Amino acid sequence: MRELTERWGRRLRGQKTEAPDPQEFWALQDVSFEVAEGEAVGIIGRNGAGKSTLLKVMSRITDPSRGRIVTRGRVASLLEVGTGFHPELSGRENVYLNGAILGMSRREVQTRFDEIVAFAGVEKFIDTPVKRYSSGMRVRLAFGVAAHLDSEILLVDEVLAVGDAEFQRRSLGKMEQRAQEGRTVIFVSHQLDTVRRLCTRGILLSAGKVVADCGIDEVIDVYAGGDSNNESNVDDSADWGRGKPDAVTGLRTCRSDGLTSRLFRHDEPIELELDY
Repeated sequence: MRELTERWGRRLRGQKTEAPDPQEFWALQDVSFEVAEGEAVGIIGRNGAGKSTLLKVMSRITDPSRGRIVTRGRVASLLEVGTGFHPELSGRENVYLNGAILGMSRREVQTRFDEIVAFAGVEKFIDTPVKRYSSGMRVRLAFGVAAHLDSEILLVDEVLAVGDAEFQRRSLGKMEQRAQEGRTVIFVSHQLDTVRRLCTRGILLSAGKVVADCGIDEVIDVYAGGDSNNESNVDDSADWGRGKPDAVTGLRTCRSDGLTSRLFRHDEPIELELDY
């Protein structure tokens, strides 16, 4: 209706009404992989690589233009802060509403209600409208519902970063527990140390395509190695005062094995060699 109204408005003003040439954009293209039961997989990549779109397709929120997604078992997803929450309803009412959206019966929600609220740490505000919650409180409550759903597959997008350090620690512990119980976890995050801790396998996306699919350490190394922001600006052959007494004439950054390198992981020790 909006396009029709705009077109008639342009026609009345004597403007051209031809639609602009459509530009095709694929958020995902030729993405194909399998995840085994009980596997913890981390999906990483730059902003706009297609990570969130992939999780939306996997959770059946978005239908793929072509191809198909096959899942076996109940899927619980936490993709955006407060997804499925009604701002005017209280936290208590939203727990039941969100549980129903995720496929939980009322009896299941009643059985786990106290655990969900205690995990989220919002006992004092459970009967307060969600519109008065902070973003951190909303995501804690939403994750509490998703984490206590008896699902075989858990999909988590970059939402845990909203919570505080204590909540992140408890959330990671919950996901590790789910993985140890044989549940499948697919985790999207820019926090590489968190991904490394939780996942055993990694998938690197770039421009909607799979660039690497292997062990999590190898995938993170590929991702870090292709990031120009991680490259050192130190010139190994810098002449900072050659010929002057007690002057530094060179600097090299080395790995623990003694090899010179300019790329390091965030948790990797760096050795500095000075010439003076």
